Amino acid sequence: METKFNIIKIKEFAREIKTPESTIRTWKRRGEIPENCFLVIGSTVFVKVEEIQQWIKKTVWKGGGTNDRQISRE
Repeated sequence: METKFNIIKIKEFAREIKTPESTIRTWKRRGEIPENCFLVIGSTVFVKVEEIQQWIKKTVWKGGGTNDRQISRE
């Protein structure tokens, strides 16, 4: 059975949105990005792609629109 996880490393997410990784980690620590958008395995932090996209649409883009884009999952 093949399972595909929709997660990317926080480093990849930061690169995708052109924001320093340290800024993403600060937003996470302050609770500015909800905890349910992250998955921690050991010491590695992953971003849950679908959750972060929903949060971005709801919070940043107020429901999407012309700025709507997908985060790539290579």
